[in-house]
This record gives sequence, C-alpha cells and structure tokens, in this order.
Amino acid sequence: MKELPKVFISEPINPKGMEMLEGKVRVVIAPDTRKETARALIKDADAAILRATTIFDSDVIRDGARLKAIVRTGIGVDNVDLQCAGERGIYVCNTPGTNDETVAEHAVAMILAFAKQIMIMDHAVRTQNWKERFSASQVDIKNKKIGIIGYGNIGFATARFCVSLGMRVTAYDPFVIKAGEGVEMTDDLEALFKESDFVSLHCPSTPLTQKLINRKYLQLMKPGAYLINTSRGDLIDEDDLVHALKEKRIAGAALDVFSEEPLPAGSPLLEFSNIILSPHVAGSTKESNERIAVAAAQAVLDTLAGKTPRHICNMEYLSLVPKSAFFA
Repeated sequence: MKELPKVFISEPINPKGMEMLEGKVRVVIAPDTRKETARALIKDADAAILRATTIFDSDVIRDGARLKAIVRTGIGVDNVDLQCAGERGIYVCNTPGTNDETVAEHAVAMILAFAKQIMIMDHAVRTQNWKERFSASQVDIKNKKIGIIGYGNIGFATARFCVSLGMRVTAYDPFVIKAGEGVEMTDDLEALFKESDFVSLHCPSTPLTQKLINRKYLQLMKPGAYLINTSRGDLIDEDDLVHALKEKRIAGAALDVFSEEPLPAGSPLLEFSNIILSPHVAGSTKESNERIAVAAAQAVLDTLAGKTPRHICNMEYLSLVPKSAFFA
C-alpha cells in the first residue's frame, strides 16, 4: 500500500482544515516553533502549513528535499525565503481574503478603545476612582481623521468601516490610485502624519517598508494622535516609538505585532499605560480561523494532486524553474 504524503504543520490549525486532510495525508504538528524542530521534521515532508512564528529560511527549505508546497495561513509570507523555495520548484502560497475584515475590525476596535478611553475607564472603576467620569477625556469618532498606510484588501476594509463611523479617511499607497467611496488618496505621507488623529498601518513587510515609521514621521504626528499597527512589527522602529511615547509626542499606540514575537518580558513597550497590546491575533477569530484553515488545506491538497494551487506568492522565482522539476 502506498504511503500517504506527509504534511508538516507548524502550529495547530482549525479542525475544519484538519478534517479536509484526514485520510489523505499524514499530518505532523510541530511541538514548538523553533527552527531546529522544523529542520528535523521537514526532512521527509511533502508540504508544510505555517503560521506567523515559524521561520522557513533557506536552511529549513533545503532540508525539505520532498517539499512541493509551503502554505502560509494569512497574508504575510515574510517568514519564508521565497527565492530559495522558488528555485527548488516549491510553491509558496498564502490565504488572502480569509481575514481581511477580521483584521480591519481589530484595528477599528483599537481606535474605538482609545477614543472612548476604555482601558482608563475600566481601571477607574476597579480602583474606585469614580471621579474619572468627569474627566471628559473621551472623544467622538465622527469627523476625526484617520490616515491609512497601505490600501490593499485590509486597508480597504478598514477604510470602509471608518467611513461608516463618520470618520474622514485618507489613504497612502504608492501602488494604488483609485480609492473607495468616502476615501481620499494622497501621495504626501508627511501631510498624512501631520493631519491625522489616528494612523493605521496595513503594509506588508518589505525592504521598503521596514522601519518605515521612525522618528521622522512620529515627530510629525499631533500630540493627541494615536498609532495603530495590525500589520507587521518591523514596520515601526520600536526604539523611536518608545522615545516618542516618553516625550509624549503622541497620545498612544495600539500594537498587535512586534519586531520580536513573543514580545520579550523586558520590553520597554510594557511600561506605558497608553499602549494597547495584543498577541498577533488581529486576524484570528473562530470564523476566520476556519476560513484560513480550509484555504490552506485546499492549497496543500491541490498541490499534492498535481494541480496548481491558488494564491502563489513566489511566481517570479518559479517561472525560472522547468515544469518537470515540480514533481520530480
């Protein structure tokens, strides 16, 4: 009897995805996200499903001699060496469209939490500081200006939610010209930072965007403005952000992603009361996790069946590989 192909999964995925794989492949779930563990378990794997914290660099990929597909749950594929995978005839896929509105909802929740001072009000009740209700530190969202940096599917969804709340929305994306209804596109990033009450990041991690948000732009922000990041941690120079918070250059920041994850216990970001932190969960809900797992499992099954999977992210490198190499 022919042995079933092996699929390496870096962290557990939703049961719906597991059900799709059951009986068709042998699943091996890594006990941890260390590189050494991945290298040991990938040696005889035919495909891999990754979440955000497992790194598939050239070392890991080269150890996967039988790999045909690496599927990333979610959008970002910055934890995978796309070129190395492509040169070896390995598809790298992601699962776009499965959590666009989920991430946008999280960004808007952070905006509303700051506008309504939810954390401060919660603390006031717990510490018997009922007088906080007279502070009038809360603000209306309507007519506040939000600058959205990155106008892909998630940026677009965030803009749509903000427009529905009556916010004035400006978006910056050098690769997008046309905006949705109620959204103004700009090519002036400095003006966006100067004028916005909230700045929300929705960019991929690339050499052009890493540490894009640094002291230069943070110093342009209003003292009462907030920075929101549900995209990638390395978009922000965290040292510069800490400096801006210490100097009270900005009112606060809401971060779902960090330059190092998990966030170290000694991180200075933990010292500020005007920061909202969440553990890289903006795209994770019961519903979105099911959609993501189903899409990831389908990409694996399609590849192993000899079909071309959807949402290939390393096509520019695959185009240089002879077709016969894909299933050699």
